[in-house]
Amino acid sequence: MTNKNIKIAVFDVCDTIYSANTTFYFLDSFFESNREYQRFRKFTKLYLVKVLNAIIYKITKKDLIRLYATRFLKGFSVDEIESYCKEFVANTLSKKEQKVIINKLKDYQQSGYKIVLMSGSYEFIVKEVASFYKADNYFASELEVENGFFLGRYKKDILLSKSEILKYNYDKFEELIVVSDNKSDLELMKMANKSFAVCNRVKDCNFWNQYDFVNQIKVFHV
Repeated sequence: MTNKNIKIAVFDVCDTIYSANTTFYFLDSFFESNREYQRFRKFTKLYLVKVLNAIIYKITKKDLIRLYATRFLKGFSVDEIESYCKEFVANTLSKKEQKVIINKLKDYQQSGYKIVLMSGSYEFIVKEVASFYKADNYFASELEVENGFFLGRYKKDILLSKSEILKYNYDKFEELIVVSDNKSDLELMKMANKSFAVCNRVKDCNFWNQYDFVNQIKVFHV
């Protein structure tokens, strides 16, 4: 499938390239004037709701808040969303850049590595981010579309299958670098010649301390 001599640097997007969950950051921006969505978001920020959602996710691997939030995209055209997303990435999301990660991405890029973005965020967001940073490839979660309109549900969610996707698309490579904040990317990091765990909080560092092969990048925000 691939040239065994290539060097790959995989970067996560949410809370890695940006200090934000790009799925909800996009939705919050796009539906800023939507009262129903704003009521929903206020509800999801309640402590009890977040705890319950975390428990359900741990048991079923389904993020109900994320799934329900996606329903708000139902009926919107792909063209409208992609047009909005282009401006969103350039002018809004860019304000959330984590400079230390961007510098590392550019360093690997200039050193001849193929830059690959892998994220559970929406494909239309990650595609635009990949274009913005001139990444060589990207993989992201896809939504169902019919006749050019979103149906408000997932077609493919890659959040927990990144290592399998990388193996399938890059069966041979000389070197692999992985940069991510996701604990669920541990298997991907095990594949890497060098891995970097992005710690946005002290407790993130505490988790990664148990893995000697993982380097840490601390980007605490005050």
